[in-house]
Amino acid sequence: MFLIRTAFWLALLVMLLPTNEEEQRQVYGTAEAAVRDVKTFCVRNPDVCTNGKSALDTFGQKAEFGARMVMDFIKDFTAGQATASADSERPSRIPTMFRRESHGTLTADDLRPGWTGPSSQPGV
Repeated sequence: MFLIRTAFWLALLVMLLPTNEEEQRQVYGTAEAAVRDVKTFCVRNPDVCTNGKSALDTFGQKAEFGARMVMDFIKDFTAGQATASADSERPSRIPTMFRRESHGTLTADDLRPGWTGPSSQPGV
């Protein structure tokens, strides 16, 4: 499978290569125009760049907060019972489904099946 993929991408690359110097100049000219266009995008569209920067800043803040939250969760989860008793006055940030004390909280009514299905006896 690896060889087939490699052959496909090589064939695609060869198809995109220019065949003579004139085509090579056209490819270079097009690439230069694209780079020039990208360089001056914010000059031509300042509002779009301002909004994009604001969105990226917000995304970065959310990513940083999420990473801090995950690190706190891992640190609290792996700290064990020894530090849990020392930090008992502080509310735990670990979701209840991961807390050890939440296991085995089902009642007898919760464990009883609610529906057994149709009877397997014919005529009933």
